[in-house]
Amino acid sequence: MPTKNTLIFIALLFVVSFSSTFFIIRSNDHKECETLLKKELDKNGIEVTKKEHVCKEKYSF
Repeated sequence: MPTKNTLIFIALLFVVSFSSTFFIIRSNDHKECETLLKKELDKNGIEVTKKEHVCKEKYSF
């Protein structure tokens, strides 16, 4: 049976992990991002559209 300290450590680890994930998701607002559309022809001559997500943020999580 786990000790009281082990259970407290596991609970604290869960809370810190959840809080960190929530912070990263909330702070990544993509205000300085844009989506580029590139149109190319493949080897069969069919036009293919590719979307590329480009961010200019200093820190992009």
